[in-house]
Amino acid sequence: MTKDKNLNKISSSWGITTHGVPQGSVLGPLLFLVYINDLPIIISKIAKSVIFADDTSIIITNDKKVDFRNALQLTMIELSNWFRSNLLTLNYDKTYFLQFLTKKQNEMQQVAISNSLITNINSTKFLGLIIDSTLSWKDHITEHKN
Repeated sequence: MTKDKNLNKISSSWGITTHGVPQGSVLGPLLFLVYINDLPIIISKIAKSVIFADDTSIIITNDKKVDFRNALQLTMIELSNWFRSNLLTLNYDKTYFLQFLTKKQNEMQQVAISNSLITNINSTKFLGLIIDSTLSWKDHITEHKN
């Protein structure tokens, strides 16, 4: 451990990790949240984040198509930079894009991060609710009738 006299900060040297936290342990989600604690701050001026356990949702709102697209692109750039600087990779198999549209709107955006296209979906489960791109609740009601 070294102390930087100019900044009055203490830092550790890099080393090889030989132990970890078992998957499913109580400590895992806490350490995950500590690790990604600055992510919401990075994108807070352009998007909102919802973090629950190890799931993160990014919410971008704008009724102007051009402003929405610009905010979306800027958010993807910021996320890409954050992942790279934190030595993380995004699991594209578990990453989706859901755009809420009115019945008059029909143009879906395409979303890419680090030259990989994010899968567009029409509905998803979010904190136990099934929501779709038109917020009709039809899928949620159908699944919970049984």
